[in-house]
Amino acid sequence: MEKTISTPKSISSKEGTTFNILGHEVIVKLHSRDGNDNYVFAMTSPPGSGIPPHVHEKEDEVVYILEGEFEVMVGGEVFQATAGDCLNFVRNIPHAYNNTGTKDAETLWYVTPGSNFENFFGQLSQFPPGPPDMERLNELCERHGMRFL
Repeated sequence: MEKTISTPKSISSKEGTTFNILGHEVIVKLHSRDGNDNYVFAMTSPPGSGIPPHVHEKEDEVVYILEGEFEVMVGGEVFQATAGDCLNFVRNIPHAYNNTGTKDAETLWYVTPGSNFENFFGQLSQFPPGPPDMERLNELCERHGMRFL
């Protein structure tokens, strides 16, 4: 794969590609093709929503909590995280999170390398609203080096 050289730029709060991922609103701020294979997005998670324990084989995620309250699991350790906390989800280490607050939670995500994850999100955004078809979701995850535990 040919490496793309990024052009520095400022991305306004009004810019971004918006879509829905399993009930979470995602706004892509930096596409992997524009950010030397770094993928950055903001996510709004409704109360009670989250992602069950899973593992990524190909990418690391850094999550900065802007607003909200979460229960987080990393490598079997469970803790509470709130606004201002930063989460480091490293590849091959199980992790999960759940919005335990009563309001929408806001997070900013940095995924590297980002192209595989961006492709995964693009396909996942095509799933219909509501609970996902788990067989289809697991097949998609497997193709992208991810798995639910």
